[in-house]
Amino acid sequence: MEWEDKGTGCLKMEQLLKECVTYFKKRNVYKKLFNALKKKYASLGHMGGVIKLSGLSSDEKYDLEGFFKKDLHAEEDVKISYAFMEKSLKNSRFAPLSWEEVLTAYFKEPLVINKDKREKELNSRNAFFEECALNCNNKIVLNWFLYVFKEKGKGSQIIFKMYNENKKELELFLNKLFTAFGKLPCFEGKMLLLPVFAAETTGNPHFFDLRTSACKLLLNYIEYFLENKNPYGLGLDRIGTDGLSGIEYTENLLYSVGILKDNVSNTCLVYGLHGVKKDGSIHKGIEGGFIEKEPVQVTLKTLNSLEYLWAGSIQHEIKEIYVVENPAVFSYLTDTYPEGAFICGNGQFKLAFYITLELLKEKYTIFYAGDFDADGLLIAQKLKNRYPGQVVLWGYNEEYYKKYLSDVQFDDKALAKLEKVVADELQPVKKCLLKYKRAVYQETMLEIYLPYS
Repeated sequence: MEWEDKGTGCLKMEQLLKECVTYFKKRNVYKKLFNALKKKYASLGHMGGVIKLSGLSSDEKYDLEGFFKKDLHAEEDVKISYAFMEKSLKNSRFAPLSWEEVLTAYFKEPLVINKDKREKELNSRNAFFEECALNCNNKIVLNWFLYVFKEKGKGSQIIFKMYNENKKELELFLNKLFTAFGKLPCFEGKMLLLPVFAAETTGNPHFFDLRTSACKLLLNYIEYFLENKNPYGLGLDRIGTDGLSGIEYTENLLYSVGILKDNVSNTCLVYGLHGVKKDGSIHKGIEGGFIEKEPVQVTLKTLNSLEYLWAGSIQHEIKEIYVVENPAVFSYLTDTYPEGAFICGNGQFKLAFYITLELLKEKYTIFYAGDFDADGLLIAQKLKNRYPGQVVLWGYNEEYYKKYLSDVQFDDKALAKLEKVVADELQPVKKCLLKYKRAVYQETMLEIYLPYS
């Protein structure tokens, strides 16, 4: 008999809850109220606080008044405290119910506290990534991946965003990354074009196109790979990254693991050099320039085929190579001193420029000259820092600055750059620049460049 009474009571409560939900669902304003109350519960972890509803119509206020028995039309923004809601529920025919029961039935799901929800989502996400990690059979790649998702290393925002958008696609995407990262060309001592590397490792030549998520993660992985002093790296620290533009930094990173963005557009202008290929033979294209006494524009493709570069000849030994910033000065020097060896930096040092210097094998003293302005001094400093025992800064003194002073004045932005110029050899020119605030350009100083005087 007692069991039947309890059963009857449960049925009555279920029916009352159903009637209550039906009542509130017929009046749309309660959806706004209950959504706000649900959020408040998630935030506080319990029922409480004050709900504020703005922009309600007259009919919506009327529907609220029907349940709460309070005139709300005078209020522009309706404010209802949970304590008042609790009191109103107890004074209604739904008094046996609680607001927790009402909202759970209304939304057809249990109420969740934000903390609990975040913890559940975090556990689910970690389980997903740990499952993905099981598909990675390369230790170096696995360590990078664990660093990204467990320690929120560089690249984690990209991966977490993709996780939120489509987990299945992310799983397939990561499997391709793991395969590609484990087959970097440097592991086999090769150089590959970026599209070729992408095609060979993922089946899609555009998979690692610049500015894609895949390319960004590839660059993040290479940085991690090199920072951990992996023996396969090709020496990024020697090639340099300081002061490079975004695309130059990208090209240098890719090259450090045997990948070329492209192998023809990145070039360096040289004169008076010989090239020896990896099979020991002379590079005939570079040799033709030497014989004809003409400059040669060497591409990354050409440089990649070489074992080393050298200057001079059996009859005329050369121990000094002259590097200048501007093409016009380079042209003047090659015409004036046809027996010399020269390289043109062409304003900024590209990857091909650094590789050219690397191929000289530190056999030569490098004399460098550039413009006397903020950018020019920073370029000179960067080269000096990169090769401190090999580079000599050529002609940087106060006498030349004052003699060839131009009318071109600096703005504050250019002067601010001079704060970064700290090399001792550049201080005399730096002080003049700060004092006179005018530039001196190489093209006006041709007579001072006398390598064989």
